[in-house]
Amino acid sequence: MKLATILGTIGASSGRGAAPRTEVTGLAADTRSLRRGELFFAIDGARADGHTFLEQARQKGALGAIVSRLDQSCPLDQYVVPDTREALALASCEFYDHPSEKFPLTGVTGTNGKTTVAFLVRAILEAQGVKCGLLGTIQNILGENQIEPSELTTAQSNRIQGWLARMFDNGCRGAVMEVSSHGLDQKRSLGCRFEVAIFMNLTPDHLDYHKDMESYFEAKSLLFKYLGNHGRAVIGWDDPYGGRLVEKISGPKITFGRREKSDIRILSWAPRPEGSQVELSVFGKKIAAALPLLGSFNAQNVAAAAGAATALGISALRLEEALPALQPVPGRMEPVNAGQPFRVLVDYAHTPDALEKALLAAREHTGGRLICVAGCGGDRYRLKRGPMGRIAATLADYAVITSDNPRSEDPLLIIEAIVQGAVEAGRKEGRDFEVQPDRRQAIRRALELMRERDSLLIAGKGHEDYQILPTGKIHFDDRETAREALRDLGFKGELSKS
Repeated sequence: MKLATILGTIGASSGRGAAPRTEVTGLAADTRSLRRGELFFAIDGARADGHTFLEQARQKGALGAIVSRLDQSCPLDQYVVPDTREALALASCEFYDHPSEKFPLTGVTGTNGKTTVAFLVRAILEAQGVKCGLLGTIQNILGENQIEPSELTTAQSNRIQGWLARMFDNGCRGAVMEVSSHGLDQKRSLGCRFEVAIFMNLTPDHLDYHKDMESYFEAKSLLFKYLGNHGRAVIGWDDPYGGRLVEKISGPKITFGRREKSDIRILSWAPRPEGSQVELSVFGKKIAAALPLLGSFNAQNVAAAAGAATALGISALRLEEALPALQPVPGRMEPVNAGQPFRVLVDYAHTPDALEKALLAAREHTGGRLICVAGCGGDRYRLKRGPMGRIAATLADYAVITSDNPRSEDPLLIIEAIVQGAVEAGRKEGRDFEVQPDRRQAIRRALELMRERDSLLIAGKGHEDYQILPTGKIHFDDRETAREALRDLGFKGELSKS
């Protein structure tokens, strides 16, 4: 694509450099991945300002740079725009020929449930014979045997548009995308045309970034501005913020939840030995299915996916046929089995609301005691640490409090805040909980405490296969760690796949 075309799309002034008929080979916002002939976008981010990397971009062969302010000391051609994030998003849509307009794109937002709902919607579409891509927290599925690792829930806009284009080229005729509040606020999904936009819920998280719940809600609400002319909103009506969104959106919408007038109504949800039984009303038509999903909170996830499927034209009958084939999502109430006479579950729950729901779900499937391993990430919203400790120590019969991803913080100070929440709830160290800062040892200790018919919930990291410590990033997988400990304890039976 000609440089002049991109400059015209983003409304860039010439700054320093003309608008030559040179071919742009790609778009980059990170000099580490920039290749010769690409156009560099200098984004002023939370951790670094792209304008400080202009000389590095020039040395790596960048064709030019899109900037919000000129750097006279760098001889690289520079073109000025008011907002380089917005410019990158609009340029990416143009460069990749607006891929989201070529097939129905479903977006999912909310504090909890995004990943599970995205996987469920994709599975339902695939059951209808629709090859479907996925962008999200765990992985990016770009086609058959085409999987890219995921670093962010919502990637930078040039990656999003490039991946959507690859999906279409690989034969996908539908796509599902997790859309985070950070991604929306930073315009990463700007230019995407969504056929369906799902709102799950809103509970306190990321308030280190958004500052208050109202700003957080406004960021989540941005997704619904990207709906196409015939797009539909699918909204969790049981959540108070969902109720506000129903009133706020004037276009077509589908509601889901337990409320009597919900379009997709949860009629019942009952635990089974290795899953659940659900009954829904889909615009008045009753459907029922046995699912391999643990936890009553998954009723909302299934209802949301049913709402999206309905918005995409899938009948209640076809939906009922597809539901039993759904598979558990990696790191979401995922069982670890080594022939032990108790249940071990790994879950991504890293907010107070998610941890509460995961523990209540584990309790539904527990005949004995419920034990929990939990921590809190560093460099993130600090006010959730106390509530996490209170929830872990009160809803479990015993908790082992440990590190999660401390990042640059002292893990002992994070644990201290978690413990304070447990103590303020009337729980006592040594009786109701204990502290083991080393996560590997915490998991091992919890497993040593297990008896027949007990359940262990290892919360916080789920699918993640790393731990971020003050000293750097290391390989760490809760599922692998649990299996190793189970083997050391003498359980060497069939292992679950994850």
